[in-house]
Amino acid sequence: MAARRTYIAYQIKSRNQEYLTPPWPCGYIITIIIPGIQVHKVFDINSLDRIAIVGVGLLGGSIGLALRAAGFSGVRVGVGRRASSLERALACEAVDETTCDTATGITGAQLVILCTPIGRFEGLLREMKSALAPGSYVTDVASTKTEVVRLAQRLLPKNVHFVGSHPMAGSEKTGVEYARADLFENAPCLVTPTPKTPAVDVEWICSFWDLLGGLTLTLPPARHDALLARVSHLPHAVATALVGLSLHESAIDLAGPGFADTTRIASGDPQMWTEIFQTNRRALIAALDRLMGELNRFRDRLSNGDTEAILQWLSHSKQARDQWLTERYRRKVLPS
Repeated sequence: MAARRTYIAYQIKSRNQEYLTPPWPCGYIITIIIPGIQVHKVFDINSLDRIAIVGVGLLGGSIGLALRAAGFSGVRVGVGRRASSLERALACEAVDETTCDTATGITGAQLVILCTPIGRFEGLLREMKSALAPGSYVTDVASTKTEVVRLAQRLLPKNVHFVGSHPMAGSEKTGVEYARADLFENAPCLVTPTPKTPAVDVEWICSFWDLLGGLTLTLPPARHDALLARVSHLPHAVATALVGLSLHESAIDLAGPGFADTTRIASGDPQMWTEIFQTNRRALIAALDRLMGELNRFRDRLSNGDTEAILQWLSHSKQARDQWLTERYRRKVLPS
């Protein structure tokens, strides 16, 4: 699957054939929505002159670097709580300006991207709502979406366009020092509209992630949370539990590379992951129940000496993972 490159789209609100006739600008994908009266440019990176990144760590810093690499010539404003972190973001050239005042940072921005831990979202949205420009766009990079969308719908002005996002990129490392311009290249970027989100807003945000190299996929917030509980949030909890188990009788002292690979993500930020678990606890509990059922079945096979069933279980998972890895490497999503 190749990344879409939807740098410019148009919303066409009339049947006027003048607007429906090629040629279109070379290399662009055009979205046509009928009926109505006018042509509106939906997304054009060159029409933006100010983008605010709230939270300039690994993801926020990578967005800033990717924007410049994609040709954005406007101002990238970094908003944060600590001057020292913002100074590092400037030194890394991830942003052009910085401020510790949220309202000041987002004033005049056509796009605001929230890249902070989820626990700060409610306070930030309250600070932002009076400073956001009418018609501006707001998105985020949070790992859970139902709670984020609920907060945005409740706190943001009606004349601001919010669409939730979750780029599946990053690592257990934090900080702008680890930011990369190619972090989102060929990475799945999940966009989570609600039934009330205008299609043109969804396309605008998808086009933004396309510009940074991502592969966009749309799905409802609750569906996102249910699936990510299984492939992101539960694995982190399991890795943490394995580390805890290994501390008993100092077993960790004997651990090798396999244990290091399996538990790598347990080195993630504890505060951030506590907030992720809490904001997706219902889906995470459901995923935990499914995992415990899987482990109980394995326990029964082991207890009964059912070698064939264990072999089939291991073989099935090996085949599924190998196939997944092959596809991911083919798209160059994973590092070689």
